Amino acid sequence: MYRNPFTPVFGSDPPFLGGRERLIEDVLKGLDSGPGDPNRITIFAGPRGSGKTVLLSRIVAEAEAKGWIGVQVSAEPGMLMDLMDQVEKRAEAFLAPKSAGKLTGLTVAGIGVTRQIPPEARKGWRVQMEAYLDKLAKRDIGLIFSIDEVKASVQELETFISMFQFFIRDKRNVALMMAGLPGNVLQMFQLDSISFLRRAFRRELNPILLPEVSAVMRNTIEMAARRIENPALQKAAERTAGLAFVIQLIGYHVFNQSNNKTITMSDVNNGILDAKSDMESMILEATLFEISDVDRQFLMAMAQDSTVSRIADVVERMGVNSQYADTYRRRLIAQGVIAPAGRGRLVFAMPMLRELLIEKA
Repeated sequence: MYRNPFTPVFGSDPPFLGGRERLIEDVLKGLDSGPGDPNRITIFAGPRGSGKTVLLSRIVAEAEAKGWIGVQVSAEPGMLMDLMDQVEKRAEAFLAPKSAGKLTGLTVAGIGVTRQIPPEARKGWRVQMEAYLDKLAKRDIGLIFSIDEVKASVQELETFISMFQFFIRDKRNVALMMAGLPGNVLQMFQLDSISFLRRAFRRELNPILLPEVSAVMRNTIEMAARRIENPALQKAAERTAGLAFVIQLIGYHVFNQSNNKTITMSDVNNGILDAKSDMESMILEATLFEISDVDRQFLMAMAQDSTVSRIADVVERMGVNSQYADTYRRRLIAQGVIAPAGRGRLVFAMPMLRELLIEKA
């Protein structure tokens, strides 16, 4: 019985990470370069399934291998408390034990939290974090923050970024990696209170190129002591549309179709069918839920074409003028739902979305 090596679970680190090596390398070079390197503040934007969470986790793991301390949270209420708790836990191997304290309430920019702090002072979050950074600096240890699922609506995220800029100003040995959906990232950049963030490096998680997808799938299969026919591999790779999560999802279902040494075209065809149902419930339905009615009308107009859609045809089918339609075209591209395919042409960027739209229609 062959053990399935694919990992179609959000945030689970796959054995091979294709197409993101340069992004990781840039960040690691920034860590080596010291405070002031722009790669130390990077935000990754990509649609669901593009591998944002996995990328953040891999960067933190690589940083820790270099001697850094990494802390990871999602942007949600309570994240400041979570970050402080993680810093304390991860640093305790390097720092002396804390002095005894008592349970005390404190407020950070209007956000109430409760934690164990020394009785002699009620320090703000920034002051407490700077105290840890001082101690880590004496041991030449850097601290990398990873924040996933960023949203402009999370007040604690705004508070954190406002305070983080002081760490940068003071040339602290810190780094900040963030990731989110393209629309959420764009909204966050528009917040005047954290205009500092506009100087961060923004990296788009574009689809992984077909040769790299094929290499990831082949290497993953072969690490489990199996092989796949070349035509079958080609079809499986094409159906992923270069989306990191879908590589793992299709690979997982294809691998499970038989227990034979060689994976065939029949295995791939059946595996793609099995993956379709999971793709709908895990990614596509959530994507359709978040977009507007007119966005869906735009997508339905595209779904009438088997592959590439002409923008002129989409405009005609919607019964609107081109300027009106262009607003939704740009928004759907920014969200990673569709993609340009040459002058005046579009394609679906999310695999299996066209089929789901047709079924729902």
